[in-house]
Amino acid sequence: MKNLCKYFILLYFMIVSKLVYADLINQQRQNYEQIKKAFDKHNIPIVIKLLPKLKKYPLYPDLEYELLIQKIKRNTNALLIKHSVSKFIKKYYDLPLSRMLNNHFINLLAQQKNWKTLSVFTSKPPRQIQAFCNWYYAKWYTNHKSINFHNSTKILLKHISLPSDCNKLLFITKKYSKTFPSIIIEKIRLAMKANNQKSINFLINILPSDYKMISNLILEFKRHPLSIMDYIKKAPPSNFSLQSINYALLHLSHKNMLLAKKILPTILNIYKLKTTDIQLIKEILASNMMHEHINSELKTWRDSVIMHSKSASLIERRVRLSLISKDNYGLKFWISRLPKIVKNKEEWQYWLANIYYFQRNNKKGDDILHKLIKRNSFYSLVSAQKLGLSYLFKHDISPSPDHTISNLKEIIRIRELMHWKKYDLARIEWHNLISNKKHTIKQKKMLARYANEQKWWYFSVQATIQAKIWNNIKERFPLGWNDLYKKYTNNKYITKNYAMAITRQESSWDPKAYSLMNAIGLMQIEPNTMKEIIKIYNIKNIYNRNILFDPETNIWMGTNYLEYIFKQLGNNRILAAAAYNAGLSNINKWKRRSAGRIDAIAFIEAIPFIETRQYVKNILLYNAYYNYLTGKPENILTSLEWNHRY
Repeated sequence: MKNLCKYFILLYFMIVSKLVYADLINQQRQNYEQIKKAFDKHNIPIVIKLLPKLKKYPLYPDLEYELLIQKIKRNTNALLIKHSVSKFIKKYYDLPLSRMLNNHFINLLAQQKNWKTLSVFTSKPPRQIQAFCNWYYAKWYTNHKSINFHNSTKILLKHISLPSDCNKLLFITKKYSKTFPSIIIEKIRLAMKANNQKSINFLINILPSDYKMISNLILEFKRHPLSIMDYIKKAPPSNFSLQSINYALLHLSHKNMLLAKKILPTILNIYKLKTTDIQLIKEILASNMMHEHINSELKTWRDSVIMHSKSASLIERRVRLSLISKDNYGLKFWISRLPKIVKNKEEWQYWLANIYYFQRNNKKGDDILHKLIKRNSFYSLVSAQKLGLSYLFKHDISPSPDHTISNLKEIIRIRELMHWKKYDLARIEWHNLISNKKHTIKQKKMLARYANEQKWWYFSVQATIQAKIWNNIKERFPLGWNDLYKKYTNNKYITKNYAMAITRQESSWDPKAYSLMNAIGLMQIEPNTMKEIIKIYNIKNIYNRNILFDPETNIWMGTNYLEYIFKQLGNNRILAAAAYNAGLSNINKWKRRSAGRIDAIAFIEAIPFIETRQYVKNILLYNAYYNYLTGKPENILTSLEWNHRY
């Protein structure tokens, strides 16, 4: 009886304390909203008057930050507020706000050309590239000897495009650094090796003017690859000239394979190259012969080059060519040429099992597939389906978050940031929190579950990735915006879980996701795709693409587009997923190439784009996880998809 009384007393105090906290936080939010309105109206006296009431509010530092920004904007003399800025940065060193203010103030000092103050403001170079350039320039301006050109150049070359603030740093680097051109040329060589045209163009632009001849030559190699013949007659052998040959031949082989092969003996006759260098040049040509529409002489030459190659990726491409051709003997031969570590990759183990089945050695084939089932991957589920088994999903239950999680100062701040829709800042602070090494795996599991329960689905996914807790699948594959996906897949051929799998792959449930290709929101809709959807479905009253950041609008448009390509491609998830990533035109081209000869898994593995190949595997795997989580476990492929010939 005594214990029961104690329990009820404890419960009473817990309820009362929660109610008191709720009242307090509501009052603080009301005051915060008042201050926000005062900031919007630039009514600083009201802000200063209300600010003391919010000293214990989690977002009090944000208000101090905003007040400092307002002061910075009003004061033409940055020196007057330097002390306040330094004090804030020191006080809130563990918040992203301090780095933001640091960058803002550095750039302001640069704008005012106050190089002396800037040079002593902070001893560490900032990470933000604009502030970095201004900081380094200030160091040079106040003391020419203090700047390390080698270090600054290395940082600059990591960025394809630079803000205008970096122009003055580039100018002095060109002028005073003796090693600068040689570094740039080496970077150009590496960029040519990777065929990274953006990097090449950028690097050429920052070469000193007296290197213009080299710049023009490099540009000419792409526009007119045959110009390499004139170049090699004059240029002595070097790493750079060798890479120039490779780069020019790469582009020539794209345009005219026969001509590229024809001039190869001439190049080898002029340049007495090492055997390894000759092999690399031949491999460039061979890599562009990975299709069936070449004559038998070229096929024989290509295969002889690959036979002597140590490039695993090139041999893998040859294996995939055997898959497309349904050449089981070639498949066996080229898999045998792979290095052991590569041969053990799940895709090649799966096809090795198929070779054993082809040879009627079912026991060896079954043994391999049973091992693959244990790997917890795309091929695990494929192997289970091929063996006629139900796949047993590994599902760890995350521990329920205790009071230590909800009371973390970082969580309290993130909760308020999410309440006020300060999503970008919340995302940075969440990343800092889950990356903190002091947290145990158990705590990270609790954080992932807490995020999922708070409907912070992107944060939940990120926590599982950071902690590598792959079997905590409820947090790894959250059912974000479940009602909206139900609503917008109702009466469609696509399923809710398929649309969710696409979303999980595209944005990891980040409604504010924005890609380099300008794809927006949950289902990563590109501007051209948006126009296509509007045209197909005759949608009215959508004027601004920013509306795609709204989850409901994004889901509505994304599911409509997915439904459209799904129906275009015979209600086939494999083809629709590939089209969602690579476009309908590529899918139609790949279908013509395989000409209905191969099965589903061969078609997936033979997709030439690495990104699309992995994308399709992920979509099918994620769809299977969502089926499991919603109580609808099925094979990874439908019978239609499995039996279809591609």
